[in-house]
Amino acid sequence: MSLPESGSLSSVGKSLQILNSFRGSGVLLGVSQIAERAEVSKSTAHRLLAVLVEHGFVEKRDGRYMLGRSVFELGNLIADTRPRSLRENAIPFMVDLYKATDATVHLAVLDGSDVLYIEKIYGHATIPLPSRVGGRVPALCTALGKALLAHATPTDQDSVLSSPVPRLTPYTIVDTHILQSHFEHVHTHGYAVDQAGSSIAAQCFAAPILDSRPSAVAAISITFPVTSTVPTGAVRELMRAASGIGRTLTL
Repeated sequence: MSLPESGSLSSVGKSLQILNSFRGSGVLLGVSQIAERAEVSKSTAHRLLAVLVEHGFVEKRDGRYMLGRSVFELGNLIADTRPRSLRENAIPFMVDLYKATDATVHLAVLDGSDVLYIEKIYGHATIPLPSRVGGRVPALCTALGKALLAHATPTDQDSVLSSPVPRLTPYTIVDTHILQSHFEHVHTHGYAVDQAGSSIAAQCFAAPILDSRPSAVAAISITFPVTSTVPTGAVRELMRAASGIGRTLTL
């Protein structure tokens, strides 16, 4: 149902469009960029930005705008990030996994057809990756997404597989039959693999984090340069971390 052209509901909708304009690249945006991304007039963008600045949801800096601390505060009230949550329970295991493998470690959840990163641990020697906490990537392009979708319902799997898979690199797997075989690999071996499917320089291994039902509530991954040899025992450490996190969710 479309929103009315005028009235408070329309203003709320446009304010949300303003906030959504900060998704993607660019921390600081000019009003013209925001208006274009939000699909509102420049005058409307100016007016709504003033309200958002007043309430701390947006900050103005040197004539441009960025998300404000009120957004950060609200974001940290989400169940995945607040105390005794998945994220807090996972971090000690992620740190141990990083120490054992020297790999970039990600924690992610499934959000529709995307994986949403909720934590990332890396060091000076780990491979540079474009991933960021709060960022998202098409699930089928990642080992994390395959690990999660392998434990999704057939209906949810079919829903994701029915849409074309974005080809993020020349090595992204887009054939649905091959992707389904990756789901089978997760059930057989306990982890998923991706070779340069989302980042051309990276190879990734991911394990689902299962609760008591069991259902995959999240997944954890380790990423290495695609040209390197994966350390002996790294995947075993990955699965041990996933299992440990899963046990904390039943306590």
